Amino acid sequence: MSRHRARGFTLIELLVAMFITALMLALGYGALTEVIRQRTTVSDQQQQLALLQRAVRLMVQDFAQLSARPVRDVLGRGVEPALRADRRGTELVALTRGGRIVPPGTQQPSLQRIEYELREETLIRRVWPALERTQSSTARQRVVLRGVRGIELRFLDDRGEWRTEWPVEANEPQRSRSRPRAVEITLETVQFGTLVRLIEVAG
Repeated sequence: MSRHRARGFTLIELLVAMFITALMLALGYGALTEVIRQRTTVSDQQQQLALLQRAVRLMVQDFAQLSARPVRDVLGRGVEPALRADRRGTELVALTRGGRIVPPGTQQPSLQRIEYELREETLIRRVWPALERTQSSTARQRVVLRGVRGIELRFLDDRGEWRTEWPVEANEPQRSRSRPRAVEITLETVQFGTLVRLIEVAG
């Protein structure tokens, strides 16, 4: 008759079991951390993509509803064209936009004077409270998009030629009221590379 003696775990077996458990926990924690990191990265990219889409959509709306209405300059002595894009000013482009929804019974104009400026990789949009602004006028300013390395605008004239500056007409009042047939936006971003968008100008 054989006897079976109760046998417990040895110290080495306990150490091996503890090592395996710790290794499994470390692997699980690492995998969980990687999942959280990837989820955060994807969430950040989705948020940045949404901001980019919103910025492009805003610019598309502005150019698509470009109005032929020129405005007086700040001093009231001259006329600024309905669309102005040249290398002399600090702003990227200035334009008169229509299509603003005005609540019934209000005196707000349906036209707006809008400017875009690229400053330190930040695209800024300014909206003036009145078309005929004065030196005391203050524009409402907002950041449209960050991380913009560069932006280029091209304008399609009536001859089918692309221009980097506008207006191109030599005589008034045609010059101040001239509008391109289309606008091409090339946006170079830090995160998403280069994006090109072609906008047809209404009318």
